[in-house]
Amino acid sequence: PSSSSQPSSSVSPSTIPTASNIPTTIPTSTPSCSSLMMVQIQYDSYPGETSYELEMIASEDGQETKLASHSGSYGDNDHEESICLEDGLYSFSFYDSYGDGFNGEYSLTLVPGERITTRDNSVSPHGERVLFRLPFDGETLDVR
Repeated sequence: PSSSSQPSSSVSPSTIPTASNIPTTIPTSTPSCSSLMMVQIQYDSYPGETSYELEMIASEDGQETKLASHSGSYGDNDHEESICLEDGLYSFSFYDSYGDGFNGEYSLTLVPGERITTRDNSVSPHGERVLFRLPFDGETLDVR
C-alpha cells in the first residue's frame, strides 16, 4: 500500500462548494409569487375544533396540491398567515370538527387589500369550501 498525504474521500471535488461553483442566481424551479394572500382567523370559544387547508387545483385533471394547512389549539385567539400564490384555481376548505358551527370570523385577503371573502357566524356546521381563481375575479368566487 502506498501512503499518501491526502485523505481519501468519496466526494467528488466538483461537489464540494467553492466560490466558483456556488450558484449566484435563483434556480429557475423557484415557484413564482404573483399574489400574496393573507389568511386571518379570529377563533370562537373552541379554536381546537377549527382548521383549514389551502390547495391549488390543476385544471387539466382536477388534482389538488396542498399548499398550506393549519389547526387551531385551545387557548388560541387568532391566527394570521401569508401565503405566496401563483395564478391558478384554488380551494380553501374551512372546517369545524365538532359540527356545531364556527362562531368566529375568517378572511382571505390579497395584499395590498383586495378581499376574496370574509365570513363570520355564517359558516355551515361542519365548514365550507371557497373556490377562487387568481388573478382574482369576484365573478368566479364560489362558496359552498
